[in-house]
Amino acid sequence: MNFKHISPKWKLVFLVFFLFLLVNVLILDIKVFTGKEEVAVIKSPVKELETELVAPDIQAETDICPLVCLEVITEATAASLAQATPVSTPAPAVAAPTVKEFYIPLGGGSNKSSDWVELGGIESVIDMANYPNVKSIIFEASMRIPTANGRVYAKLYNITDQHDVWFSEVSSEGSVSSRTESKNINLAPGRKLYRVMMKSTMSYEAFLDSARIKILLK
Repeated sequence: MNFKHISPKWKLVFLVFFLFLLVNVLILDIKVFTGKEEVAVIKSPVKELETELVAPDIQAETDICPLVCLEVITEATAASLAQATPVSTPAPAVAAPTVKEFYIPLGGGSNKSSDWVELGGIESVIDMANYPNVKSIIFEASMRIPTANGRVYAKLYNITDQHDVWFSEVSSEGSVSSRTESKNINLAPGRKLYRVMMKSTMSYEAFLDSARIKILLK
């Protein structure tokens, strides 16, 4: 189009129309950008409000859960330790005995001689080194005479040193066996063989049912 042949009147019309369009475009741009800012400004408080409303709940859940879990873990750990760890109960104190008692069996036999006779096999080898701190030593014998005639005697004899054990003699009478005890006796130091000797006063058969030596230690 050749604008040189357009009349001045139409040129003015085109100029006014162009300015009108330019102003409208500027106004639209201003409204569009201004509206976005207003939306942003309006939405921002809403987001802040949502954050304020949601944040406490999340924080509360975060604070409560660990405490509950910690209590459960603590109770379970305490129960496991109580089951796994045995409780030791101290043993009751027992007083040690002040006296130790030992018995040395010698055996039994019979005899009807009115003289002292050694009873073979009714004996024992005793080493006094095995019995320190002796309190007392006693010879015990259970004897009887079936006919109840006379009296029966018994004593210890030191075969090794060939002499009687002094104060070891005991006696009994009657047809029922009864146990008799000697006075406190002394056994020779070292390893010695001791044998029982026996006699029946009226030469009636007498029985030594059992004999033993009792040793008490301090």
